Amino acid sequence: MQALNRIHILLNSERWRDALGAFMGMGLCAVFLHAVNAGAGGHWVLVPLAGTIVILYVQPHSPVAQPWPILGSYLISCLVGFVCSLWLTPVQLAVAVAIAASVWLMVRLHCIHPPGAAMALLIVLDGPHSGDGMAHLAVQVVLNIGIALGTTMLVSNFILRRPYPYHAQVPAPSLHRTQDEAPLRRTGLDHEDLASALATLDTFVDVQEDELVAIYNLAVDHAFGRHVGLTCADIMSRDVMTVHFDTDLEQAWNMLRLHKIKSLPVVDTYGNLIGIATVADFFRQMDDTSAAGLAMRLQGLLRRTPGLTSEKAEVVGQIMTSQVFSATPSTPVAQLVAHVSEKGMAHIPVVDDNRKVVGIVTQSDMLAALYKRLAMSEAIPRT
Repeated sequence: MQALNRIHILLNSERWRDALGAFMGMGLCAVFLHAVNAGAGGHWVLVPLAGTIVILYVQPHSPVAQPWPILGSYLISCLVGFVCSLWLTPVQLAVAVAIAASVWLMVRLHCIHPPGAAMALLIVLDGPHSGDGMAHLAVQVVLNIGIALGTTMLVSNFILRRPYPYHAQVPAPSLHRTQDEAPLRRTGLDHEDLASALATLDTFVDVQEDELVAIYNLAVDHAFGRHVGLTCADIMSRDVMTVHFDTDLEQAWNMLRLHKIKSLPVVDTYGNLIGIATVADFFRQMDDTSAAGLAMRLQGLLRRTPGLTSEKAEVVGQIMTSQVFSATPSTPVAQLVAHVSEKGMAHIPVVDDNRKVVGIVTQSDMLAALYKRLAMSEAIPRT
């Protein structure tokens, strides 16, 4: 079993996925290109394609790995290479001009892809070319790039389960169905910030904008956790009110009212977490939540139905949320902030290694802990 687990982890590691993708992608390109060029002379796999395959499978989200930069860079470099090989001598000058012109045009047309410049170099070194030779090579370039992009879409999307081409993720709709963004996004980086930074640096950054924001947020979270140093064990409530799957709804509701809380972890007979029942779960069972009908509908929901069958929920297990985000005592508080802020998780159960509930962290717990830590840090005299 341990050997199987090691193999599973190995195959799921990113380096093995990259290598597997490159193997399959290059293999499919070689098979298709050989089939298309059966009986034709000359090279049928262009050398710069190796660099393109590396970028496609190692950096699939990079701006240089997207279809337009790949296609545009090869076509531009191909044209520049033909012109330089025909009109410039000696070859040393032709090589330098071909690379410089390719780079300038790729930057100008927003299609930067390094292996494309290698195509210009290859054409100049093999030149000068006849009319038929240029036509044949141009066809080979189109075939190589077209098949490489097609096989990458096939391998990445259906085998590696890694979407290609890259599309920026659409932000999830607001939890409260308003136009406001999540609290963390309101105070983080936005497009104008990144555009200003790039304009100041006046350079090319090989990372997508939303991924750069994600990197920034992860770094901020890590720095916050490093400086604050709080874990769930430091702030969680340990005397947790819990219920079982078969707890009556009326009993659970009375517990919520008595203890002035809004959620109850649902546990099995061993105390292991199996769900959570919140006030919102109760309200979801009622069709009419107007001021006039709420009390009556709530009473009807809590009242036990006589007999053996019922058309409404009777116990907690029938209304609870079974997919529960939980933490462990050692989980840094910084990791909980995003879940509380963006996903509206006001109550996070804390479990041990066996999923036994040992505590619960609420928004109030986090706010109080962060306030005290901030107050203490400000109270320490600065030298």
